[in-house]
Amino acid sequence: MYEKLDRSHGNVLGYEVRDELNEDDLDAMLAELEETIRAEGSVRVLVAMPSVPTPELDALDEDLGFWLEHGDDIEKYAVVGDSTLVEWATDAGDLVSSIDIEHFDADDREAAWEWLEN
Repeated sequence: MYEKLDRSHGNVLGYEVRDELNEDDLDAMLAELEETIRAEGSVRVLVAMPSVPTPELDALDEDLGFWLEHGDDIEKYAVVGDSTLVEWATDAGDLVSSIDIEHFDADDREAAWEWLEN
């Protein structure tokens, strides 16, 4: 399950992802990201994860395909959450991707928004 955050605007999109992330949820999020890329030329993304979501396996395939296709269109990607697993995955993604990816603790959500918007 996900929720688009109210602070989203222009090419800056924020989501909170909780519990299980199913294929329909991921399709909706990726479609919105693609629409923003078409309209704005690029996107900056914030994903807040109060807990580590469990994605469906079919959703993972789509997610990987999206990042391979649109990696150059994503300017910044902020991941917000206190899980060590989330922090580790964010750091690993930053090492292997051309996307500027940063991890922020849950208490630092405001700093994550500011980083995206500047």
